[in-house]
Amino acid sequence: MYAEIILGKASRYLDKIYHYSIPSKLKNKLQIGHQVIVPFGKREDIGYVVGFVEKAEVEKVKDILEITSPVPLFSPKQVELARWLADYYCSFFITALRCVMPPGGKIPITKIQDTNKVQRPRSKGQLELTEEQEEALAEIVTAIDKEVPDKFLLYGVTGSGKTEVYMQAVAHVLTKGKSAIVMVPEIGLTPQLVQRFRDRFSDHIAVLHSDMAMKQRQKEWGRVARDEARIVLGARSAIFAPLKNLGLIVIDEEYETSYKQDKSPRYHAREVAGELARLNQAVIIMGSATPSIETYYHAERGDYKKLILSKRIDNVALPPVEIIDMCETKQYLLSKELRSELAQTLSRGEQAVLFINRRGYFTFVMCRQCGHTISCPRCEISLSYHSQDRKLRCNRCDYSCVAPVICPRCHSSSVKYFGIGTQRIENEVAQVYPAARILRWDSDSASKRGSHEVFFSAFERGEADVLIGTQMVTKGLDVAKVTLIGVVSADTALQLPDFRSAEHTFQLLTQVAGRAGRHHLPGKVIIQTYSPNHYAIVAAAKHDYESFYKQEIEHRRELGYPPFSKLISLMVSGIDEKKVCGVCEDLAKFLRNKLTEGVLGPAPAAISKVRGRFRYHILLKGKELDVLRKAVSETLEKVTVPAEVRVAVDVEPMGML
Repeated sequence: MYAEIILGKASRYLDKIYHYSIPSKLKNKLQIGHQVIVPFGKREDIGYVVGFVEKAEVEKVKDILEITSPVPLFSPKQVELARWLADYYCSFFITALRCVMPPGGKIPITKIQDTNKVQRPRSKGQLELTEEQEEALAEIVTAIDKEVPDKFLLYGVTGSGKTEVYMQAVAHVLTKGKSAIVMVPEIGLTPQLVQRFRDRFSDHIAVLHSDMAMKQRQKEWGRVARDEARIVLGARSAIFAPLKNLGLIVIDEEYETSYKQDKSPRYHAREVAGELARLNQAVIIMGSATPSIETYYHAERGDYKKLILSKRIDNVALPPVEIIDMCETKQYLLSKELRSELAQTLSRGEQAVLFINRRGYFTFVMCRQCGHTISCPRCEISLSYHSQDRKLRCNRCDYSCVAPVICPRCHSSSVKYFGIGTQRIENEVAQVYPAARILRWDSDSASKRGSHEVFFSAFERGEADVLIGTQMVTKGLDVAKVTLIGVVSADTALQLPDFRSAEHTFQLLTQVAGRAGRHHLPGKVIIQTYSPNHYAIVAAAKHDYESFYKQEIEHRRELGYPPFSKLISLMVSGIDEKKVCGVCEDLAKFLRNKLTEGVLGPAPAAISKVRGRFRYHILLKGKELDVLRKAVSETLEKVTVPAEVRVAVDVEPMGML
């Protein structure tokens, strides 16, 4: 018997399985998942046991030297998941394997309970379901009982009670002696959801997300590994939690781009959930009022089972939406209509949310004489003016400089500030409504760990009248006194060079509109835009996903974009632009030898320079993802890439920037 070992270093030259013999002192101890020390060449290296074989590939097999982890760090089933992950996303096996390992590479050793004596979890305080909720839950329960890996799209308007369906499905899974994963886009932004699950399932929940301190994450991971917690609630990485006997995976707001990892392996949690469900015969529920175009397409084709919640709880009406054409408003950020509604809302003692998809005081600084925009020298994107320290700042690399008075190109004094930011809105609201208590909630003001919960709780307690925020306010905000939503600028995402820009705009507007009038008080939404006739904005104003989908799917069909094709992005970056271009040309040449069509580029990326590194882009487009992946893998094996140049492979990218 020989051990299959993967070395701990990520390298194209080491990315394979090595065979080692097992000394007699370790034969009754060594398990899949153990971290070990092995001889490799003239040195000793860390490795991980990923399997056992009867026959070694080489004649001279060296012994494993020692086991360095007191317990296995992953299970055989997790190894299988990591193999799939590496293959699907064109990453190194060790990089994929680290996804399933505990945070920091170790599990805290505490007293292990006898899991046979752990009391079966019980849920408390289930709510009475509507007829639509009951029908949806019945189908899900049937699939859970049959132990078939069915996929459900729970398509329900905002406030229709999707969370209660999730919780009762989880409760049913627990009665079967199984476990569940519940994923949300960003756990720090949904404290209400965490509290609802804790109230219902008490200590049987483990919360896992990157905003937690490392020791706390390790503690929670250990509880899951020891079967002390059978429900994992978390963000993207929660999909890798070491749950035993998995029966259900819930993906709330499945359309969110935060489910896509931006580092290798660049996985999408939705796809990983599909493979994990297959391995465990588990059920998947994907829920949203604004499903991704790809997900809804699969539901329409019958690949997923579509469950519909068409009404809000207690038949509360969706808020009316008014579109304001800002081409008519020149002087102020807030239109007269929004100002009037805000005044009435404040006079009634109710609360308002003002949403903008951008942070900073002004979006950019430009010379009106020569048109020069003040940009980041390292990233080549416009700098934002921040009034707090009166500096221009890059929202990508955090480069900052003093705002110039004279244009650096033409030396004129015609430097002006353009655009909209949360700080500028805050100042205008404060000037018009000096008595209003204002809370600004964006990634600048809420950058400290745990600050999201502090901001949310303060607003929920009524300590502020107006909440001004970026995308954070579209997620999980459910406050009874919020009756007015003002979208200050609906156009930002529409201008991005991305085929998903209309989809993202529709989803953002629909979700933020759904924050108004969720309880006993009627709500209203005002959308300010320079594109009042754009189909994404018109459909969002009507809360009409189907009409948006019909127009968007035809655009995708005409242009051959997903779901009618598969994409792989290769981003080549480096400090030396000439070397980057050379590598990109070599990659494109080899790829064209492998693929008869669908190799687009190379070309400078939409953001051509980030943190001092030049970026060039190749996009592969085709019908069969396996064919594209194979072409990429074979190309990377043949093309020599200098150490100072990086090639990032993104299978099924979520953005084109």
